Amino acid sequence: MPVVHVYTAENWLSAKRKKLMVEKITAAVVEAEGFPAVRELTYVLIHDVPDGGWGFKGQVFAEEQFKDKKPPDLD
Repeated sequence: MPVVHVYTAENWLSAKRKKLMVEKITAAVVEAEGFPAVRELTYVLIHDVPDGGWGFKGQVFAEEQFKDKKPPDLD
């Protein structure tokens, strides 16, 4: 049973984007496995890392530093 963990900064993805991510990751797992029935056994866990708990290139990043780079919400 595949389990995929996705770590993202808190408030980076809207609920609609998380839903889309789960759908697309699940589809990718099914394609990679080559076994359609694996869809029913695939878990995708999205972990929201609290603001200030995200590090990159040796520095801590907070929402203020990346909010202008967030993907737009889906309609």
